[in-house]
Amino acid sequence: MKNIIVLIATTPRLPLLTENAIPSIINQTLSPTAVILISDNQPLTNDEVTSLKIKLRNIPLYTMTNSRIPGAAGSWNTGIDFISEHFPDSYIAMIDDDDRWHPEHLALCLHNSDSGTADVVLSGINVLINKEIATVHIPQNISLHDFLIGNPGWHGSNTFIKTELVTKVNGFTDGLISGNDRDFAIRVIESGIEKINYTHIATVDWICNQSPDALSASGSQQKLRGCAQFLQLHMHKMTSQDLESYFQRTHKLFSLSKTKILDELLQIDGKHD
Repeated sequence: MKNIIVLIATTPRLPLLTENAIPSIINQTLSPTAVILISDNQPLTNDEVTSLKIKLRNIPLYTMTNSRIPGAAGSWNTGIDFISEHFPDSYIAMIDDDDRWHPEHLALCLHNSDSGTADVVLSGINVLINKEIATVHIPQNISLHDFLIGNPGWHGSNTFIKTELVTKVNGFTDGLISGNDRDFAIRVIESGIEKINYTHIATVDWICNQSPDALSASGSQQKLRGCAQFLQLHMHKMTSQDLESYFQRTHKLFSLSKTKILDELLQIDGKHD
């Protein structure tokens, strides 16, 4: 059986981490091989690390500080570098510090990997707003086009992927503020991977925007910049209809207008001239 390595990035937000991600890791029916925790803005104190190790009981914990560009992508990439070096024959299972897995999540992902032959296994996601399930995403038969205009259900906390594939696509895009999941999915699909499997069951609770610094907080500057960055990376792949669908979705979900996003894109492009 392949190693399963849990990867978490945090700013740090220890109250959210200890209330959500850590308990759901402990409660897995299939325990992971190790947990890799990356702190973005500042190192964890010795007391904080000790406390987390006690909470995780017999699951080994490795902590480190983001050594790349500040942000979630740089934090994940710091962890990916470590995993690639120390656990190359593994699946990486990601979870955001404020999300939760159901107890059977890792076991179902491994079971649906066809004895470790699948490159990616995607589970379903419950989208929770104000502690109520607003919608359920059950990904299946995903395509690159799906991610240009929206997200059919591949997010951070349901990412279960071979470490060698993550390394092949060079991890996440350093400096990308939001939209990391879509950008990552596009590059994984473009890599020509052979096998994506699905559990067809929702075993992840994605708790939306419970913190004002959430990367997808509606109307936020970080989401605006992330939307513009995503267009800078992938707009050349979109048809005019794709682009309009993209703007309609960002306005509906994040209260960001087409004009605001294009103005932000002009600012980004100007800085790169």
